[in-house]
Amino acid sequence: MNFMGTSYSVFPKGMENLQNRLILHKAREMGIDCEPLVDGCEDFLKLSLEHQQRIINKTRTHRLPLIAGLLAKNKQACNLLLQEQGMPVPPYIVVTAMGQEAQAFLLQHGSIVVKPLDASSSKGVTLDVRTDAELNQAIQLATGFGSDILLQQYVVGTDYRVLIINEQVAAVNQYRPVYVIGNGSSTVRELIELLNRSRIMETEIGEYEAFPEIELHNELENERLLNALRKQGTSLSDVPPGGKEIELYDLRNSAAGRISEYYRDCTEHIHPDNARMMVQAARALQIDVAGIDVRCKDIRVPVTSAQGGILEVNALPDLTHHVYPHGGTTRDVVRQYLEYVCQS
Repeated sequence: MNFMGTSYSVFPKGMENLQNRLILHKAREMGIDCEPLVDGCEDFLKLSLEHQQRIINKTRTHRLPLIAGLLAKNKQACNLLLQEQGMPVPPYIVVTAMGQEAQAFLLQHGSIVVKPLDASSSKGVTLDVRTDAELNQAIQLATGFGSDILLQQYVVGTDYRVLIINEQVAAVNQYRPVYVIGNGSSTVRELIELLNRSRIMETEIGEYEAFPEIELHNELENERLLNALRKQGTSLSDVPPGGKEIELYDLRNSAAGRISEYYRDCTEHIHPDNARMMVQAARALQIDVAGIDVRCKDIRVPVTSAQGGILEVNALPDLTHHVYPHGGTTRDVVRQYLEYVCQS
């Protein structure tokens, strides 16, 4: 996708948020007047069409109940409501510090995720914690983002983000830590450098970063990378054979916020039972535009507690990954969102 040469002067001065730019660009394409409600403030956009006017906050609409927005910020409350609906939610507990309860939970499940109860964007989250020492370190990290800590069984599988708009599955993305694929002639270092050069796309709303840069010159990040490569029997100077996938991250006891990820569209693959479950999850929490994170072995197979679960429901989902996936089909979810917002 390339829009080189596009002028961005059409956007209001100071509008840096790409999601707002997406909404404004699509709104004007659809003949909808769209401007910031307050000059210089990106919190609210005003949409005007014929005799209608709507105020939105990115993907939060005028139809989102206040209680739903508050519920979405509390993972424990969300999990309880989803469990009441009979949906698969991995076992969890809430603690405030390292102690016997936390140690017993880890002993029971063997591998867990540690995350702040009400933080977002993977801040303070540690994956695949297996020892008491790792648990203590993960809890210390999480307490920097909140006083209550959620411990949850770690589910082995593939991560998916399901976008729900007005009780419909609008798009599904599969995401995984970035990796390189051997071509038989380039070293792993050269493949990473090529990957880094491909991560910035020039779009109609400005530069879009598909995933964060793999930092080869950051000592701490480089050591993590080297460890991941060593576990696969390779190094930066090796030349992997054509078609061989080389993982750049080891999820074992890793801070989720430091992991760069690919987003690939797979909307057509979701099983109808899973689609109905995701719609039901959004409905249970009264969230009209939701991003639902689910981990399972395969989204094409009905999700059960034995092979996956719903990890989180977000009331402010990002549309950009669906419009600009790193692979698969681009989905016109912003049009679908605006049509929903502007309907009578």
